[in-house]
Amino acid sequence: MERMKAWLKAVKNNRKFRCGGFSAALTAAVVACVLLVGALADALEQRFALQVDCSFNGATTQSAVTAAALEQLDKDVRLYAVVPASGGDATLLSLLNRYAAASPRVQLSQESLIKNPVLQTQFADAAGENQVTDDCLIVSCPATGRARILTADDYVLYSYNTETGYFDEISYSYEKSVTEAILYVTEDEVPQIQILTGHGEKTESEIQALEDTLVSANYAVKRVNLASGDALQPDSPLMILTPKYDLTERELDEIMAFAQSGGDFFVVSQYSDPLNLDNFQAFLRAWGVESYPGMVIAKAEDTAGYYADSPVILMPYMQECDATRTLLTQGEDILLLTAARAFKLPQTEPDGVMLTPVLMTGEAYIRNYEDGLTVSSQQPGDEEGRFAVALWSDKMFENGETSHLFIMGDMTMFLNYWMQSSTSSTAFLLQMVQSLQGREPVNLDIVPVTAQRQGLSLGNITPAVIVAVMLPLLVLLGALLVLLPRKNL
Repeated sequence: MERMKAWLKAVKNNRKFRCGGFSAALTAAVVACVLLVGALADALEQRFALQVDCSFNGATTQSAVTAAALEQLDKDVRLYAVVPASGGDATLLSLLNRYAAASPRVQLSQESLIKNPVLQTQFADAAGENQVTDDCLIVSCPATGRARILTADDYVLYSYNTETGYFDEISYSYEKSVTEAILYVTEDEVPQIQILTGHGEKTESEIQALEDTLVSANYAVKRVNLASGDALQPDSPLMILTPKYDLTERELDEIMAFAQSGGDFFVVSQYSDPLNLDNFQAFLRAWGVESYPGMVIAKAEDTAGYYADSPVILMPYMQECDATRTLLTQGEDILLLTAARAFKLPQTEPDGVMLTPVLMTGEAYIRNYEDGLTVSSQQPGDEEGRFAVALWSDKMFENGETSHLFIMGDMTMFLNYWMQSSTSSTAFLLQMVQSLQGREPVNLDIVPVTAQRQGLSLGNITPAVIVAVMLPLLVLLGALLVLLPRKNL
């Protein structure tokens, strides 16, 4: 013990130790302060999202639309960012931190399917078109029990590059997708669309793109099989998509009862669909709809009526009516119909029916192939003129209820992702459904941010860029001002 005291006294009286110890203590204090400030800054960032977005496209900056939506939240929302082992989407995670900081109603957690595999079963019913996998975002609301799963396909918008033959990323819709998902899961009631099954209609996999569009617009999609005892809900439009087999008498009665209760219809009948479905055709005739047999093809000389060098790919003319007025005002009238069916415009409409053309061809002809020829060129006897390829029909029943029916002769534009990105097909689909449903889907006016960095020019130099460039120059200038007078020292 005495030796220890003597050694400590010697060390204490050692001048080198006193100076070095002070330096070491000061260094340790500075390191501790830096760590403390870093931890405090990280906590403040997590709580208030104080980090400034200096990216060229502002992908993590929230708009006023999102700020208003978060301020009006009256239910708690849980965001589960499922992050793979290789690391998640840094842009998305940064944006999600801002959501959690902006509203006490939003809780964010980063999850791993390896550590928390129960997420796959917990949200299996909500998966829909997107499964719970690595690098997805689960948006859920415990109060409503509703959830939405977002993947990269919901954030990235593509455009076909004719030079390379590939699809290029053109913009990101992180904020729009996340905010709309939050509003969807917190809504008390969600508008619903019914899809009829059991008659050889388009399968679930075949109409995946159409369903994705509806779900992205926050519609709930429900399949109905009348033969299995499913009941139709009059407040939800019924989609009948290219049936190959006829309705039974009982199914026809149920559909007509649905109509008399105010139920509405979205129908697609393509040129290849059979016309000998007596009950289905009787249903259409009740709304004044009668189909032409065969395919409508544009005349070669009417180059504005078809796409590129393909007269079978029609570019129809959108007619002005209540259902299309908004689209025409916004310039959303570019559509492509491939191998479409046309519908007759009757000289006299049935009692209680008002029929309105929605899409009309240019100069065209009907190739019905009844002559046994497989050519698409016009043949003697083919009917020619301008034809309706989409109709809107209002039918009033004696009980005072009105049923609306929209029918079109092709649905390729709803199933083709290239057409969705290059034409107005998505806007057209949602506008028709909204006109039938009577409720506007969640479709926020949030502009996607560009995915391509612009070249540097005087016109797009931002204050952040100016600061980033000027700050090092100012430091260098200050150093020169200090060092130059002392260059001879």
